[in-house]
Amino acid sequence: MITDLIDFVNDAPQSNRIASVETFLREMDETRPIDRYFRNSRSLLAYGTEPRLTEKLELGRLLLLGLVSEAESFFRSILAACLEVCPICQKAAGEKQVNLGGVLWHGKDGFSRSAFEHMSFSSKNELKSGAQQFLDFKLDDAKFKAPLEEFEKICQLRHGIVHNAGLLPGRNAVQLGVRKYKRPVEIVVDFASLQEAAAVVDTLVVTINRELFGEMCKRWAVDWRRAADWGDANEGKVFNRIWKVFVSQEERRSRQGRSKISAKNCMIAIKRKYNI
Repeated sequence: MITDLIDFVNDAPQSNRIASVETFLREMDETRPIDRYFRNSRSLLAYGTEPRLTEKLELGRLLLLGLVSEAESFFRSILAACLEVCPICQKAAGEKQVNLGGVLWHGKDGFSRSAFEHMSFSSKNELKSGAQQFLDFKLDDAKFKAPLEEFEKICQLRHGIVHNAGLLPGRNAVQLGVRKYKRPVEIVVDFASLQEAAAVVDTLVVTINRELFGEMCKRWAVDWRRAADWGDANEGKVFNRIWKVFVSQEERRSRQGRSKISAKNCMIAIKRKYNI
């Protein structure tokens, strides 16, 4: 029954509330950043089968959001882990501000997680800035230009999905360099497009994991040893902290030559490279 002017447009909503935010939450075990990314992104792709995506077009967009979210989580986790293990990172980040709420929530042991909560890593510029400012690590063009540019394309599409219900905004269209259309343009993520997007995200995630590991190995071999509190007797223990952050247990199960992939053998290779 129409009783008021605004009733002409649609029915009045019911009064609803969330019973408890706790029902949305669940504790999880700590996992190496690269392994968590591999596990969760593969799970998303496994769900996005061709029949499902053909039947429900909107599903592809949601899965694309999930992939970018997993990448963002990886970037935060790996940068935070570097802050915890590397004195050079700690020096670079020493004067940066963190969100007090994050510190109160995570506590002293998880302080590094608070450092990136104010940053969105769904753009190449934020990612480059975070690595440079907090880790003193430059994502140089030689290794990162192409992966970052391709990831940026995915992020421009993501923006339209999140903020414009799947319609491509003009700002993002201009950034992507697409031609003009006469009517609104919908972002469509079919099976092939999802696989292509996942490959792009994988490339950047894996490249960052590899290159940051290489940088931490170099700092362990050269820079950290110059510190007054360095002790050769603890070099293995210190290196194992790096090893446990970066090395993928998921991949290790299926890689060839698994017996040679060990922290000990890696230390030998690093010492040989840097003449220690």
